[in-house]
Order: sequence, then structure tokens, then C-alpha cells
Amino acid sequence: MLRIFLIGAISTLGACSSSGSGSEGPARADIAAALAAGLAQENISNPAALPQKGTAQYAGYMTLALPVSGATTDYIGDLDLAVDFGATRNQVSGSASNFTGLSGSLAITGGDPARDTDPDIDYTFDGAVTGDLGQGGDTYSIDGTLVGEFRGRYQDGITGIIYGDITGPTGQDLFQGSIAGSSRD
Repeated sequence: MLRIFLIGAISTLGACSSSGSGSEGPARADIAAALAAGLAQENISNPAALPQKGTAQYAGYMTLALPVSGATTDYIGDLDLAVDFGATRNQVSGSASNFTGLSGSLAITGGDPARDTDPDIDYTFDGAVTGDLGQGGDTYSIDGTLVGEFRGRYQDGITGIIYGDITGPTGQDLFQGSIAGSSRD
């Protein structure tokens, strides 16, 4: 039942996204929240049982609480994450783009699964989040860290948090955010 819900939520991704014009409205935020809530009901995948080879593709949303234009606001972007379980390094990579009300995109690089971690006390994969986002002629540089978890027995989903620095016209500040995505395989 949950898998059907996740497929339905992701299939609406194309219908609700735009080319970054910020005209998606609250429906996109509701879809992102529903996807995250659905994935939170799934067990965290056992990191010791992660595949040793093969790939997985995830689609979903990245939500960032950014202090842009004087106030901290949630900006929702489209998440595309790839995992190469057989690679020796940099197994987790991807991007986030089409943020509500912002131009630009972010890269997710240098990530790896943590196969020997205890998921009760630590996350099961990581990555760096970098790039520039813009609004009203101002540029905001993002330098963050993503830590997350594979969800379900067969890694059907991913959830995680993002934190780091945002540097803009008025200086540097801190930001936080989250991701939620389901498998496209």
C-alpha cells in the first residue's frame, strides 16, 4: 500500500513542477510533505545488507529553509539522486533544481553509504551539497552536508537532512533542510 502511495506522489512531480518560476503554489509543498511522511513509516534499511553492486535512482524533493531576502522561507526543489553501490568511492551523487521562487541548482557529490554504522544512532549515507541559487538578481552560495537513510527492505526510498552555510549579499548564515525520494528503478 505504501509503495502505491509513493509511486502516486512521485508521478505528480512532473505535473506540479515548473522551470523554477516559483509558480507551483502550496500543492507542491503538500506533495513533498506527504512523500516525507510516507517514507518515515518505512523502516530504515539495514546498512550491512545494502547491495554490493548495481545502481539505484531516486526522485523526490529537497526542501531548504533559507534566509533569503531577509526572512527564512522554505524553498522546494526537485531531487534527483543516484547511488552506485559497486563504486569504490563517491557512490552517492545527484542534483536538486527547480526550487520554488529561486533560479539555479545544487550538486550532490562525494557521498558514500555507511555500511558499518548503527542506524539507531547514525545516518546510512552522506554527501556534499554545493551550488548557487538566485533571487531578484542576488546570488546565494550553498555549502552544505547531506546525511540520510535508505528506507525499506529493498531501499525503496531515501530520507535525510541537510545543513550548512549560505553566503549572500548580506553575508553568511546557517541553513537547514530535508530530502525525501522514492526509487525510480
